Amino acid sequence: MAFWIVLILLLIFIWLLGIAFFSPNLNRNELSRFSYNQLAFTDGFSVNYREVGREGRPLLLCFHGGGDSLGGWGEWAKVLARDYHLILVDLPGHGLTDPLPGGTYTPKHLADFIARFIETMGLQRFVLVGHSFGGNAVLRYLIEHPDAAEAAILIAPGGYQCDKGLKMPPVMARFVLSYWGRRFVSHLGSRGLLRKMLRARFFYNPNALPEKMVERIYLLSRYKKNRGTAINLVANATVNFQPLLGLENIQTPVLFLWGAEDRIIPLEVGEYFSHQIPNSKLIAYEKVGHMTHVEHAKGSVRDAKKFLKNLQLQ
Repeated sequence: MAFWIVLILLLIFIWLLGIAFFSPNLNRNELSRFSYNQLAFTDGFSVNYREVGREGRPLLLCFHGGGDSLGGWGEWAKVLARDYHLILVDLPGHGLTDPLPGGTYTPKHLADFIARFIETMGLQRFVLVGHSFGGNAVLRYLIEHPDAAEAAILIAPGGYQCDKGLKMPPVMARFVLSYWGRRFVSHLGSRGLLRKMLRARFFYNPNALPEKMVERIYLLSRYKKNRGTAINLVANATVNFQPLLGLENIQTPVLFLWGAEDRIIPLEVGEYFSHQIPNSKLIAYEKVGHMTHVEHAKGSVRDAKKFLKNLQLQ
């Protein structure tokens, strides 16, 4: 009898959870405001990207963090577009770019995607810009293609495991990666829950979180093709962490920008990276969290412009 009571209570809890946090799918037409240029790979894989700035100027190729989209570069793009040509890219399973076959997401998968995008676009001279998971993917790309980029600007990239930062209990991670776990978890979400999580973990100053960022991430998280990608990334990083090897071989100039109060990827990771990569520099900002390019947009983009100017790009 006790078993059936527990089972009934569990089913009631799941039902109530679904009512409170279940969010229905949105199709591409309903998200058309986030659709820009479309690039098709030879296998039909479709990439959503946006070009801003002055053509013929030095090219910056920008990759956002996990769970975000190309819109995350909004404040930086406004400033950098005055002097540079920017290509902002939705990573696989994010924004309106297609999901990866098999639905498994790791930084290595994203690095391979960067290589395919660059090859398909026929890009020759460029600076890579990346945040968080996107920055991790850029580092992996640089290790595998040491002479491809002219430089890189990375905001709190992952790839080095420490005892702090974003974690998920292994049991939960394995559930999330299971068939039924993915089906259940990927359809949960609400603006309120997202807002609370971003304020608590991603920003040092919770009032610095723009409401338009909450709305963009929430709406795009409901895109039917790409549901559950962000939590898949975190679960994979928990169960199948892939350390970055060969950092010392990167000769490309790299600028690391970091929030000193980053609760997702702590500053000690940046200190490790800047020590491993010979031609690199680390700038840390006090009272700033993981979203440095949003929470401290003016100061961080000013340092990025100074770094770019010193490179004397053609």
